[in-house]
Amino acid sequence: MLNYSEFFNDLKNLIAFDTVKEEREENAPFGKQTASALNFFLEKAKAFGFETVNYDNYAGEIIYRNSTKKEDEIGIIGHIDTVPFGEGWKTNPLTLTEENGYLFGRGVVDDKGPMLATLYALKNLKDSKINCKKTFRLFVGTNEETGWKDIEYLKQKTILPEYGFSPDGDFPVSYSEKGVYRIKVKLPQLKNYEYLPCGTVINAVCSNCEILAKKSTDKSILEKCNLKKIDDKIISIGKSAHGAHPELGINAMKNIFAFLSLNNENTQAIYQTLFLDKYKIMQEKNEQGNITFSPNLIVKENENYYLLIDCRIPAPFTFEKVKKYLDIEKIDYTFIESHPPFLVNKNCELVQKLLKSYNEITGENETPKALSGSTFARVFEKGCAFGFEFSGIDCHIHEPNECIKKEMLLKGYEIIEKALINLAKE
Repeated sequence: MLNYSEFFNDLKNLIAFDTVKEEREENAPFGKQTASALNFFLEKAKAFGFETVNYDNYAGEIIYRNSTKKEDEIGIIGHIDTVPFGEGWKTNPLTLTEENGYLFGRGVVDDKGPMLATLYALKNLKDSKINCKKTFRLFVGTNEETGWKDIEYLKQKTILPEYGFSPDGDFPVSYSEKGVYRIKVKLPQLKNYEYLPCGTVINAVCSNCEILAKKSTDKSILEKCNLKKIDDKIISIGKSAHGAHPELGINAMKNIFAFLSLNNENTQAIYQTLFLDKYKIMQEKNEQGNITFSPNLIVKENENYYLLIDCRIPAPFTFEKVKKYLDIEKIDYTFIESHPPFLVNKNCELVQKLLKSYNEITGENETPKALSGSTFARVFEKGCAFGFEFSGIDCHIHEPNECIKKEMLLKGYEIIEKALINLAKE
C-alpha cells in the first residue's frame, strides 16, 4: 500500500528541482539543479534501506540485491531531467499542484512521477515477506531529453542487465520502439527575410516561429498563410506536442515556410518535402506505426541557420526510407544522433509477465503494443517500456500543463508493484 501523503511530499520536492539541461559545472555535468535532484532521489532510496551508487552525477543506481548471478538481474531505468516549460501554464510548473483530481507539474508524468512511484514499489517489495530471488537495479538518468550522455557514461562504469523495463512509456506494455533520428538541415539563405531562432527542444513540436522582414510584406499572402506581422516580425502560432506524435500538435514553422515559398525564397524543397510530405514518407507504416517527421527547431550557428528535425521510424524500416528523398531534393543534412528501431519478441517472458501484471490489476485483457517514442528501455538487450501513460488519456507530455489523473498515477503504482512481485518470484 502506497503512503500517498509521504509520496506526494517527495514528488513535490522532486518536481521543485528545475532539471532542464544547463551548462556543465563542477560535479554537475547537466547543471546544479539536476545534480541536486539526483542526490535527493538517491538519498531517499538510501533512507529506504537500499544500496546506492552515484555515477559522478551523470546517473544513479539503486540496488535491491538478492542474488549474485548476473542472469538474476532485472534492470529498471528512467530519468528525472525534463524539457523546458514552454508558455501557457495555468499553474507553476515547478510546484506540484493537485486540482480537480489531476496532478500538474513538469515531470509529473515524464518521468519524475513514475520513477518515484517505482522506487516506492521497490521499497514495498523489500519490506514484504516475499521470497525475492532476483536482484533489481533501478537506474536514474539525467540526460534522457537532450542526448543520452548519461547512458554513455553509465556504460563506461558498469555492465547493465540483459533484461529490464522503463516506466517512461505506455501501458499495457510496449515491445517495440521506433528508431529516433535527430537531423540537422542547413537552411538556404534568404533574400528578403531573416530566420530567427525558434522552438524549445528538438523532441517537441514548435509552437511559435518568427522571421524578420527586410521589406514590405503583401498582406494577402500573410492572411493566406495565417500569419500576423508586428513591426518587422512575421509571427506564426501553433500548438506544442511530443515529437513522437507530431500529428497531435500544430507546427508553427509550416506556415512560415509556406509564406517564404510564396515569396520566391529558395525554400520550396524544404517546404514541400518536410512539411507537405511530397513523397508521402509519413504514409509509410507497418504494425509498429508510421514514419514521422517533425521539424521542431531553428538554430543559428556562426552565420548559418539550421533546421533540427525529430524523425521516428518503426522497425523493420530503416533510415534509407527517408534518405533517398532527402538526396533527391539535395537537402543538406547531418545526423545529430541516431537510435535505430528497437524490437523484442512480444511473447518473451519479460513482456508477458509485465502484461500479466497490468491485466491482473486492471481486469483487462490487453496485448503488447508498439511505442512511437524512444525510451531508455532500449539500453537493455531485451527491454520494454511499461507505463505510466494510459491509452486515450492526454497527459500533455512536453507541453504546458503536463498532468496526470491522481487515480491513474496510483493505478500505475499498483501495476508496477504487482509487476515487481511477479518478477521477483522466479
